[in-house]
Amino acid sequence: MPDNSKISPQMSLQITPQKEERILHILFFVFGFGIMAWVPRFPEVKANLGLSNGAFGTLLTTGSIGAFVGLLTVGHIVHKVGVFKVSIASTLLLYGTFVSVVHVKSPLLFALCNIFIAFAVTAQHVAFSTQAFEVQEKAGSHIITSTAGYWSSGALVTAGVSGLMVGKVGLALHIDIISILSAAVTIYLLLKLNPVLVKANTHPETDYKIRDIFTSFYVDWPASLGIAAVLSIEFAVGDWATIFTKERLGIDSGLNAAPYIFFTFFIILGRLKIHKFLGNYSVVHLSRISVFSSGAIFIVLISIATHLPVSAKWISFALFVLAFSVAGLGTSFVAPNYSRAAVRRSPNPSSVVVGQFGVMNNLLGTAIKWVVAGVIALSGSVALAFMIPALLMIISGYFTHVMDETKPSQTK
Repeated sequence: MPDNSKISPQMSLQITPQKEERILHILFFVFGFGIMAWVPRFPEVKANLGLSNGAFGTLLTTGSIGAFVGLLTVGHIVHKVGVFKVSIASTLLLYGTFVSVVHVKSPLLFALCNIFIAFAVTAQHVAFSTQAFEVQEKAGSHIITSTAGYWSSGALVTAGVSGLMVGKVGLALHIDIISILSAAVTIYLLLKLNPVLVKANTHPETDYKIRDIFTSFYVDWPASLGIAAVLSIEFAVGDWATIFTKERLGIDSGLNAAPYIFFTFFIILGRLKIHKFLGNYSVVHLSRISVFSSGAIFIVLISIATHLPVSAKWISFALFVLAFSVAGLGTSFVAPNYSRAAVRRSPNPSSVVVGQFGVMNNLLGTAIKWVVAGVIALSGSVALAFMIPALLMIISGYFTHVMDETKPSQTK
């Protein structure tokens, strides 16, 4: 695990474990709030670029390049230089690029910005998650699930704000203000938390070199396949839900963000309340039943919503929102527990595991996005493409056995 030998007793006493968790929760909230602000306004971004749905979806996948590079390298960098430096650098890069991306009109410049954004998001994710795993190991709490809940809370709030801004405040002005505020608050929180952040590794025998990025790569196939399958529904709602409600249902207002908002709300509910059920049921059993049932219900609701006549568009809209609400609740706590299982089962430090695990998730997630974008381009039906992540939700239940903590894990 990451070394904390540089944290002096005097420095550690300045921040209690409760305060550390509280600041970390706020940090994840701001993270979600800042990076998801533009998602509900994707129709405007697409219009700025003058692209079709298929072309825009394909262009979004360029972010996978930045994410892949970040996931492959940032975990080792965090292990070498510590959480603080990586977090500050990624914050400046992330929000600086966000200020630029909503001003560009060229698809090529958008693609370049998208790559930088994905790299910076990945760097923050690895750094913040490394700290969260450190806190969880010290306190024995379910902070990985709760931090994911706070991240989703930030995403939900920013989705609501974005919905209110549509037609009232320009896209560029909205994202510029959100980016500047998010960057300032993030840096302030990191400075407050710095005394207890995971420090640079000081043991030469556990240091990482460039070649170790590849030679120490550990693939946990069951956990990787499971989390990629369950997260596919998040990709779908983030990339296509607002476009579907606008172009298929003809709802062109702040309401087109409703599926995303309800999806995120129920993700938060599940992630913050699941601990109340874990005393009576195992996480393996709960996860398996949850993804099986929610995936099946999602398929039924989307199918009905798609085949209703145009005159019943508000019923279709309600069913569409309900489908994503069920999907959000059903998958909410499953993905964080796949991540927790991956860290437990890997022989590498948590910072490295987060990155390596993310590499596989990125590769598999990109493949899923390409398939979904391809189905939309060929069929012209966003609703048909939603069936792919729905089926993957159900399939993810077959990998939940990795969450069983009674089974032995690798030695760190």
